[in-house]
Amino acid sequence: MHMTTETKRIPELHVGRGQQVGPFTVFPVWTSAAELPTLAMGLAAKVAVAEREGSPVVGELIVTNNGSTHALLVEGELLEGGWQHRALQHDVILRPSGSMVAPVVCVEAGRWHGGGAHERRARRASGNVRAAMNATDASRRQQQVWRQVAGYDRTMGASATSSYIDHLDRMRPNVGFPAASVLDGQRGVVIGLAGQPVLLELFPSHACLTAALPELIAGLMVDALAGATPMAITPGRRARRLVERLDGRCAHLADQVNAGDAAPFSLITEYAAVRGVTLDEQWAHLTVFNRRHPLVEVS
Repeated sequence: MHMTTETKRIPELHVGRGQQVGPFTVFPVWTSAAELPTLAMGLAAKVAVAEREGSPVVGELIVTNNGSTHALLVEGELLEGGWQHRALQHDVILRPSGSMVAPVVCVEAGRWHGGGAHERRARRASGNVRAAMNATDASRRQQQVWRQVAGYDRTMGASATSSYIDHLDRMRPNVGFPAASVLDGQRGVVIGLAGQPVLLELFPSHACLTAALPELIAGLMVDALAGATPMAITPGRRARRLVERLDGRCAHLADQVNAGDAAPFSLITEYAAVRGVTLDEQWAHLTVFNRRHPLVEVS
């Protein structure tokens, strides 16, 4: 685990013109950070997920990289099945043949039985769930996640096991998902909802962004539907302001966080909650939540 006070500058980011995708305004983001083209993520990452042998633990799963390159698992990735559905609490990077105990949160409060193996479909938790599982008070994170999922039960229809996966599955056949185009050299997005930017996410390569974007938007669509969000365009100046307020600040190495081969960084400002990881001192993944967004509360 990392226990130092090392800092690292947030990479230079450039925000382009937004496009409207359903209730979202999606802005392309380019960066000065070098690509990591051999870093696999999503379905390209050959990572197996299993319960702890002998006695499963709610907040822990075993992840093993069976691929030939480093694998990135991103914050909020859904690990489905096992004794209950989980979501990865923060980014981790696994070397080839590497294995570790990964910190997770439960997104299915009413089930504790089943098989030992999980399915990875590279799907993502909603913005509200991701915000809850990274709340400042670690002792309350799991309860806050369950509270968010229970809120979806009330607004989107009950799930027999209070399962976020149920809400995601039931939403998909009934909601159109217009594709957001990805431009040459683009590495990330700022996504706006209800007239304000919700988050910025930066990926290790153009290919990783292209593969990850549909599931990122699908997760946020749960928030949009649950909140009955009116259609509203997010102005470009607000998306750019989210980045400008970062002002290239230094992110601090996260203490007592095991991210495998990655170095995890975090930064909390008045306006943003920043989390990310580097591999061999190069930025691999970066997430910036707007702490002032009215629909996604980040503490």
